[in-house]
Amino acid sequence: MIVLEYPVAFILTTWHWLLTTFFGMEATFAWLCSIPLLVATIRACLLPLIYRQYRSSRLLAHIRLDMRGLRAQYSDKKDQESQRQLRAKRREMQASVGYRVSDGCFPPLIQIPVIMGLYRLLLHIARPQEGLDAVHHGRGLLTGHDVSQFLHTTFSGIPLPAYVAMPPQRLDYLNVTSDEVFRVALPLIFVASVCTTANYIYSLRRSLRTIDYSVKASRILMRIMWCLAPIILLFPWFFGIFGPAPLAILIYWVCNNLWTAIQAVTVNALE
Repeated sequence: MIVLEYPVAFILTTWHWLLTTFFGMEATFAWLCSIPLLVATIRACLLPLIYRQYRSSRLLAHIRLDMRGLRAQYSDKKDQESQRQLRAKRREMQASVGYRVSDGCFPPLIQIPVIMGLYRLLLHIARPQEGLDAVHHGRGLLTGHDVSQFLHTTFSGIPLPAYVAMPPQRLDYLNVTSDEVFRVALPLIFVASVCTTANYIYSLRRSLRTIDYSVKASRILMRIMWCLAPIILLFPWFFGIFGPAPLAILIYWVCNNLWTAIQAVTVNALE
């Protein structure tokens, strides 16, 4: 799994080098700025694929009635030859409007490994296995010196490795209290919860406009997705307060969700 962290570490260290070399930024503050810049870099690279995904869902909605008629035409034909003809005509109909199934598959297949690599890297830096006060090992392309600098980076006076549920002895080492961490983490958790829920609801509303209600499986899937909405709303609170959610992870989460919101509005305007 560490292989997923190398491209993420490369982007993170590149931004840190640019900020310190060309902008004269202080090293620890440059690490703080590198987190949102890392999110922006990855999400900007994925933007063309996301646009194609949105466009494909629209194209599929445009041929919904034709697809429904095609299914009705073969509804009483269950033999293998008829089903083969149905699949061939369905592919032909989709190709006629430029729809490609792969457009909806590539973004998640790329985003999931990237997000996993980013989370693992940030979590390892913020919670080093060798301990906060030990000599730190490198991770991916990050050197031990890079990790040490990151651990001394603060946001609103709170070190990035700190989290609300951190054991007292580790909080003492960072010279902060759980209440101090909570006061800084709370606004980030709130923004993450609001943005995550808003993005999820926007995605559901978009699906409502493109879903084929004549397909039973689609209707069931939509019901399940609506039932998940309260979990989406509450998860940031439980994770941020009771889970291993260092400040660095919360900052990433907020930046990532803000990007998603801006991206959704932008892509929708371009369609």
